[in-house]
Amino acid sequence: MSKDQELSRLEKEWKTYFDRFTAPEPTREMTLDLIQKIKNIEQEQSPVDLRLELETTQNSLSTKSKIVNMFLSQLNFYGTTSWLLTGLLMIAITFTISENSADAMTGFSSWIKWITLLVIGVIGYSFRPKNEGNEIIESLSYYPVIQQIFTRFMIVMGSQLVLTLPLSLFVVGKEGTILYLVSSFIPIFFFGVIGFVTIFWLGQKIGLSITLFIWFSQVLLKNKLLFQTPGDDYFLTVNMIILGISILLLSSVVLKRRFSVIWK
Repeated sequence: MSKDQELSRLEKEWKTYFDRFTAPEPTREMTLDLIQKIKNIEQEQSPVDLRLELETTQNSLSTKSKIVNMFLSQLNFYGTTSWLLTGLLMIAITFTISENSADAMTGFSSWIKWITLLVIGVIGYSFRPKNEGNEIIESLSYYPVIQQIFTRFMIVMGSQLVLTLPLSLFVVGKEGTILYLVSSFIPIFFFGVIGFVTIFWLGQKIGLSITLFIWFSQVLLKNKLLFQTPGDDYFLTVNMIILGISILLLSSVVLKRRFSVIWK
């Protein structure tokens, strides 16, 4: 038997094992029913609304927990390394000046100038231009952006003041009094507010330029209104005026939020 005949025989033999099957043509109703079933499956398997879930979780928290969570989120926004480096730099400045100053008054004057310059740098770093990733994180957060940046400002200023006040007493030594604490607090708070407000309204470059201009003008000019020491004339009066100006400038951040809501 030839190969062709063998193949023909096998083909006929195997054909008996298979049944002819023709798929029926689906009707219009069957097609619509299939589409509806697919839609139902997609709805059942749709992703969870993470935003709604986050808001539900946040609303269930107490006010204290919300405040703590907001502070922790902003503390970790840029990481803790920068805050640690700032603290080490402040300590290094304090020890260097205290060991090389002729007297407490001279040492304190030099120290407060460098510390305020450091505060300006920290403010500029904390509120540097946002990249796309940071902007997405801020916009998706449960907390409004204005609350986030104001909380970040409070963290920056709080960490600066917590370190600065005891370090100022280390510089002045036995001559340290409450008035020296005032001399430390007011300039740091003022330059922190100036940096924050100008950056908030005008952007980082213009804001930092204005803040540094004010700092250099006080360092280079003879009449140093912002670097008062307890022995200067009208010490308390000048510092109270500076504190009042700082508070007024800080309140302008709230005004911008109100204006933005009205304009919308």
